Amino acid sequence: MEKFLKMFGFCLAGLFLFGAVSYGETVKIIAEDDWYPYSASIDGGAKGIAVDIVSAVYKAEGIDVEFQPMNYDRGMALVKDGSAVGCFDTSRTKELEQDYLWHDEPMFAATSMFYASADSTGNVNSVNDLAGKTLGLTQGYSYGDKIDLNKGIDKEYSKSDEVILKKLVAKRVDYVIVFEKVADSLVTKLNLQGKIRPAGKSETTMIYVSFSKTHPQGKKYCDLFSEGFRKIKADGTYQKLMDQWDAKLKGAAPEPVSK
Repeated sequence: MEKFLKMFGFCLAGLFLFGAVSYGETVKIIAEDDWYPYSASIDGGAKGIAVDIVSAVYKAEGIDVEFQPMNYDRGMALVKDGSAVGCFDTSRTKELEQDYLWHDEPMFAATSMFYASADSTGNVNSVNDLAGKTLGLTQGYSYGDKIDLNKGIDKEYSKSDEVILKKLVAKRVDYVIVFEKVADSLVTKLNLQGKIRPAGKSETTMIYVSFSKTHPQGKKYCDLFSEGFRKIKADGTYQKLMDQWDAKLKGAAPEPVSK
């Protein structure tokens, strides 16, 4: 009987160990599906700079991430009404500030640019240069308060950055705003070399994961993100990820991140 109890105890301990390894904590986060190289749906999964950062942050806290790629506008709505924990990539503006929870430090800074057709002559040095012009923007994106809250700008919204760039080439809008790394990627994808040009800097935006105020686990995973982000900044993982992506976007073979 004693031998049986010992064996039973060993088996039970093994089951607990197996369960701990096999059933670790997982959080579901919505990833924007069409903002490469930051985040996009590729081959059925989420890939990009922000995807790798979010994954590394939660890994530092012992948590796996299940990414759900979807339209950014829809994802933000699900987070706001409490149907989802969090969504990225979000610009933290006055318009959004009160509706979501925010981790302590931004994931990264992204620079947006005004673009014009290659054969145009105008530039945008301030919003005053947009007078009498039509500005192409992507529905659901945040462009900073000077654009988002300015009712004097003639704005035409489309469903994606790809669409507004195509409208620009077709001269259906005078200018568009696209983040620089995204534009570089789309120029290659859409064969727009020589058809568009930078026409001025819009602004540098801090990018976050927006967390739900109404989801029961929104605050928990927001706080854990802050903790995990500090860890990967301190141990060098964050910089390795950024260097890896810089190398990849320049066409070089990136050094794999070992952590």
